[in-house]
Amino acid sequence: MRTLVFEVSGEYGQFKKPYSPMSPVSYPLPPPPAVLGMLGAILGYGKDQYAQRLGWERVRIAVGLRAPVRLFRAALNLLQTKTGTDGFFRPLAGQNVHTQVPFEFLRRPHFRVYVAGLAEPVADDLAERLRAGRSAYTVSLGLAPCLAELAWVGEWPAQALPTGEWAADTAIPVQAQTIIHYEEGRHYHRLRIPAAMDGERIVHRYQEIVLAEDGHPVRGQSEEGSCYGVGADTVAFL
Repeated sequence: MRTLVFEVSGEYGQFKKPYSPMSPVSYPLPPPPAVLGMLGAILGYGKDQYAQRLGWERVRIAVGLRAPVRLFRAALNLLQTKTGTDGFFRPLAGQNVHTQVPFEFLRRPHFRVYVAGLAEPVADDLAERLRAGRSAYTVSLGLAPCLAELAWVGEWPAQALPTGEWAADTAIPVQAQTIIHYEEGRHYHRLRIPAAMDGERIVHRYQEIVLAEDGHPVRGQSEEGSCYGVGADTVAFL
């Protein structure tokens, strides 16, 4: 299974959890639908096209931390644009149309992303753009102001690992046949993320995952096919 590997990083990131609309908090990593949005931006696919053109139902995504999870909280001064501005989004005179909303951001996030299951022409185009360090649209880490930097790592075939123990470099999906070896003194995140979302932004599958906050490998054991070797890394697709 052909797998493209690249890294994405930036000063700030914000992947909003859907149940926190008033005081947004962030997932510690980009969920697979967010990664598809990044790929769409790199390839120049429109926001109403990228899910279908990338094949949201078959593409496989794995994400690993390359830096520890660090959180930053700030109150943003937002503008009420529905009734508080004119046609050019200028505040109306004599009215206080700003409101401060607390946001949670990831500070200096850095991820390694593994993408498999793309159609060959799409994979070729994506690999060429990543190698050249160019994208059709600006790539962000969630919110538009959180600009991202991309770095090509390489491409390898994903080889299914046999039954046994492993040290995974990515987030691990929680499954019946998977046992996580939690190590004393380390902090882990265990959370539920959207894993597959169609072009209408309807989530078809959620996945519970585990990842280590320090960015070091997660150790565990599982049956054959739960983890894959990609180059020198051990990954689990979400």
